[in-house]
Amino acid sequence: MIVSLILILLLIIFMAFFIGMNLSNACTFWFFKTYTDLPVAVLALIAFGAGIIFALLFILVAKMKAPATDAEVRAQKKLEKKAKAEEKLRLAKEKQAERDAKKVKNRKPEAPVSE
Repeated sequence: MIVSLILILLLIIFMAFFIGMNLSNACTFWFFKTYTDLPVAVLALIAFGAGIIFALLFILVAKMKAPATDAEVRAQKKLEKKAKAEEKLRLAKEKQAERDAKKVKNRKPEAPVSE
């Protein structure tokens, strides 16, 4: 937790330093309209944000287009795992029953109590 906080603070300090050193650098950007004297730092942040948005869109589209067979395979594996667990439990119960039966069989009969 502390390490992630320190890393975030270092990232913010780096970004502030980058923006501060590039405030005087400006460029022209066209996106259906020409934007003049746009700071390079702002353009870098816009490009970063656009990259995140497009990456998320591609991930969502890929998940929606995943073939149904993948879901079926995952469901089949889940069923197989459940069946294996049930089989393991059944075998454990059988072994326990066998041990109990051996204990009962090997038990010495108690001598009758005479009155």
